[in-house]
Amino acid sequence: MSRKAENSQPFFQPEDQVPLPPKNADVITTCCDYCVMACGFKVYRWPVGAPSGGPKRSENALGLNYPLRPGQGGWVGPNQYTQGKWQGKMHHIAVVGDHKSRVVNVGGGHSIRGGCIAQKVYNPQKPTQDRLQHPMLRINDLLMPVTWDFALDVAAAVSKHVIKMHGESAWAMKYFSYQYFENTYALTKLALKSINSPAVAHHDHPSFVNSVPGWVDIGYDIFSASHEDFALADCILISGTDPFETKTTLWNHWILKGINGNQTKVIMVNPRRTAGVAYAEKYGGLHLDVLPGSDTAVHMAIERVIVENGWEDTEFINRWVANHWETDSGFGQGTRNTPWQWRTTWGKFQVKGFEDWKKWLLAQEESKVEVAAKIAAIDPTKIYRAAEMMAKPKDSGERVKTSICIEKGLYWSNNYLNTASIGTLGAILGCGGRPGQVMTRLGGHQRGGVSGGKYPTWKSPYKAPGRRRHRLDLDRWLEAGHVRFAYVVGTTWIQAMPGSAALEDVFKRLTKFNPHQVRSFDKQTVIDTLKRRVDSGGMVIANQEIYLRDPIGNQYADIVLPAATWGEENFT
Repeated sequence: MSRKAENSQPFFQPEDQVPLPPKNADVITTCCDYCVMACGFKVYRWPVGAPSGGPKRSENALGLNYPLRPGQGGWVGPNQYTQGKWQGKMHHIAVVGDHKSRVVNVGGGHSIRGGCIAQKVYNPQKPTQDRLQHPMLRINDLLMPVTWDFALDVAAAVSKHVIKMHGESAWAMKYFSYQYFENTYALTKLALKSINSPAVAHHDHPSFVNSVPGWVDIGYDIFSASHEDFALADCILISGTDPFETKTTLWNHWILKGINGNQTKVIMVNPRRTAGVAYAEKYGGLHLDVLPGSDTAVHMAIERVIVENGWEDTEFINRWVANHWETDSGFGQGTRNTPWQWRTTWGKFQVKGFEDWKKWLLAQEESKVEVAAKIAAIDPTKIYRAAEMMAKPKDSGERVKTSICIEKGLYWSNNYLNTASIGTLGAILGCGGRPGQVMTRLGGHQRGGVSGGKYPTWKSPYKAPGRRRHRLDLDRWLEAGHVRFAYVVGTTWIQAMPGSAALEDVFKRLTKFNPHQVRSFDKQTVIDTLKRRVDSGGMVIANQEIYLRDPIGNQYADIVLPAATWGEENFT
């Protein structure tokens, strides 16, 4: 090691001691913004230089005696503490799981990410000093700081020109569909209502579409479970994720409550053996180690075992599943100008009620257990056991309460078939809107999206037979050269989509390789240059982010805008 390296100071140095908030500290109730659980947290804020709290419950804002008992909520660790400015002055900030919480994260539990959420707060003495703090404009291929008025004037002028000369469809928005409704409503109101562009897509889709279309066609709400349902179920089928590793609070507070108190059996469907699989098997669970994308055949085989044994929930099916007459009349399918109508009445992609579906299922070669097991490369006995765990009545004759939850491993590997087939499995099991019997996604990021406008499907250039249109695929639309202005918010876009290398080549060609590059600080000259670029077939990008991201912001964006994030917004 060199002498220089020996004497260097690491940029990030963890805290070796943390102050406790005093009794008079500001206390703010909030929740973690990382995942869909929304665990409750308390933020304690008090001025730097003011006295901190003491270890006795009468001396601190948490009302606890320190040190704490093992596993007791309310611990303030190094990652839960930082400093930041409030009203122009530096303050101590502690973000701690709410130890008084009686719902969601009962007792103040949280994930590792939630336990580090304080580190997101802007602190000029920590790695957060890299935050974007001022708008920037690309001049001579360098991002130069400009005022908000300057940046917004340029973005607005070029946007107006694009809409006037090239149409609304040439103005695109790729945005993050999370961070609660304040952002999602404002962004969609701009793109869908004010501009009325079909060139809009979420951060994780190339089109403005649903993640689980098979469920939507069936009629299931995507997020329909309460946390308590997982503690009430006799059996939980978890496909395409492992909440032991990815949903700490859901597993620790609710699924474990079912395993320990209700003898809940967990079936994990994942190609790899994970920590959650090992835990589930230890307590009577099952691992279906399927090949990626082969889930549909396994679902059909499980359904076959269930109906051949008469284990389906006949009462639920008779009450809630569309019968022959309801299917013929399009009952529940909405108007004929909707995607789910196209896939059913128009496309004849449906059956005439349960009995017709049962006849169809039993006629399919793929529904045979041995065939499905071969397709998925699993032991056939696992299919029989899964069917029994989910549907075989108890010795008392009582039906098993089964819940089904899925995530990206299922619906990103064979989207429509997987979501439709597992939705059908839920329907014959009686899952949906009942205690301990639910169908739900487990979710990734936090939700809360509210649309500020309707998607203009009729403007999409993607025509289908009849009077139908598919929603625009923004990646393909951009690659074809039809996007002239792109507003990219809270997503890397290039890395987030398939064909990333090819997509980046298009970004490069439409921006950096276009001959019309900004060389001046004069606002009107900047606007005129960017207008010439879009008129020549190029593209202008405005990227709004918390940090400068590569390559969308660092290499290709013409305008970079900073963004507020968790702990900084006060919209509501």
